[in-house]
Amino acid sequence: MNNFPGTVATSFAGDYDEAEAAQIGRLRVTGKSVAVETAVKEILPFLDSGTPGHPVAVSEGVAVPLDPQASLADARRLYDYTREVLAR
Repeated sequence: MNNFPGTVATSFAGDYDEAEAAQIGRLRVTGKSVAVETAVKEILPFLDSGTPGHPVAVSEGVAVPLDPQASLADARRLYDYTREVLAR
């Protein structure tokens, strides 16, 4: 299973400059807890629902279609963007 839970609030240890500290403060407010009651709860319905041996993708509690024909244009855009970023 591939899971993207969205932004999660985990421990933020260390020393940060003012900008990083502000960003971490925002993440603490908007991020989900990784506790079973929140972020983990989103994937529970998918753990036993798939066909054995077949991947399942979940994004913030919603199944993501893995049919390559359904999102070929999206895959191409992601590929092109990734190549562009890595070339910098």
